Amino acid sequence: MIEWIEYAKIAGAFVGACGIATLAKLYHDRVVTGKDTELKIKDAEITRLQADLLKAQSRVKTAEEDSAPAHRDLIRLRAQLTEMIERLAGTLRAQAASLYIPVFNASDEMTASPRSFAFVAAWNIDPGATAAILKMKLVESWTVVGECWGRATLIGNNNLQANVRHVASYDKQSGFVPLHTLVSPVRWQGRQIGVVQVFNKTLPGSAYDLDEHGFQSDDRRQLLEALQETSDAGMAGTLHYFRSSPDAMRVLGLQDELNLENAVIMYVDLTQSSALFDELPLTDAARLINRFSQNIYRRIGPFSGIMEKFNGDGTLIRFHYAGFDGHAPMSNPALRAICAAADLFGEFKAFKTQRWQGLAADVAEAVKLRITIALGPVVSTNMGPQQFQTPTAMGQCVNRSAKMIAFAPRDRDVMLVDDNMSRALKQIDEHYAAALTAFDSWSSDTARQSPSLAGHRYFEVTPEPFRLAAMEFRQSPYAHPP
Repeated sequence: MIEWIEYAKIAGAFVGACGIATLAKLYHDRVVTGKDTELKIKDAEITRLQADLLKAQSRVKTAEEDSAPAHRDLIRLRAQLTEMIERLAGTLRAQAASLYIPVFNASDEMTASPRSFAFVAAWNIDPGATAAILKMKLVESWTVVGECWGRATLIGNNNLQANVRHVASYDKQSGFVPLHTLVSPVRWQGRQIGVVQVFNKTLPGSAYDLDEHGFQSDDRRQLLEALQETSDAGMAGTLHYFRSSPDAMRVLGLQDELNLENAVIMYVDLTQSSALFDELPLTDAARLINRFSQNIYRRIGPFSGIMEKFNGDGTLIRFHYAGFDGHAPMSNPALRAICAAADLFGEFKAFKTQRWQGLAADVAEAVKLRITIALGPVVSTNMGPQQFQTPTAMGQCVNRSAKMIAFAPRDRDVMLVDDNMSRALKQIDEHYAAALTAFDSWSSDTARQSPSLAGHRYFEVTPEPFRLAAMEFRQSPYAHPP
């Protein structure tokens, strides 16, 4: 009996302990759940406050813009143009539409080819894509928009992804994939003032299902009819008043102390140049590097290249679109840049033999030449403290060209271009495509994780066709203006 009582005590203690443990766990879970709920509430409150802050900042910005009557009028015109292209997209059953005006260099006459085109209005079935598109601000002059302006006629394409003028990186930035497009000049009183573009024909009654046939002749007719409105309140008239304002570029975010333009950026770099400093006294090695810099200057001069910056044995060079003429291939900076690069590339061994005399042959052979070229928007500005500022170019294509140099092969002479350059060259002559080979043999695997290189394709250049073009160019009157 006594043993039974002892067993009962032990069992009771065990059950009691289990009960206490269960209660403790329930209490712990309740506390944790409560804390989680509190954290979620706090996170929601922080999110709400952040949204309120963004709204307040937006109101302040709008108030500042509205404080200037001219800006207020332009903002109103821009809103009206956005409504117009949204209605146009609805009429044509399109998923998106954009309206552009040409942007010229300050020194250019309005009869010259635009250096790029600025978004005045954009509408997309996805509001997020609309915001991303407007943030781009500019499209290059060699795109289908520039082609439409240059030909001054309506253009249709129902396989835009295969069009050499299409820029795939735009799709990545916006999240919108255009397959079909119609592009037309916008005219006011017989003069081109802009370009309107619609994308992706949809099926009746469904804004998200695409018509596999794309835009047809009826759509072309409807678009042309929609642009025939000649009153001040029509799209052309409204765009004319917007573009005529001296504050138009500022409202579009394109006129500030910075000068935004499309350009071709080239980096020229010597690999293993440390061999010179190992072999020669410092002053002698520096003298040889400087001779190469002088050679670069002499070679790019006929192609209107501008040496922007030196960094040791590396050189940044820019080729402008100023004076671009679609009927003169060498006015295209893409061709000028690659011809100048091919000229440098083809003469590099002869340069080392003739200008680096006295240097051991094996040391000279160890020094390799790397040239990279990218095309895209850049800004020109002065950088540095106020007491000592120097002009420079900045932009994604500058970063891209620099990263291409950083990860290019180091064991051979090599010339690389990005896909924007590839498209620009193909527009000039399809045969140039045969001189470009898809490239992915970077010197380091980390290149594939580089944000500056992401979203683009790259090509290695066979220089011979461009070296021959460079020789012909130097012998032409275009290279030696009176």
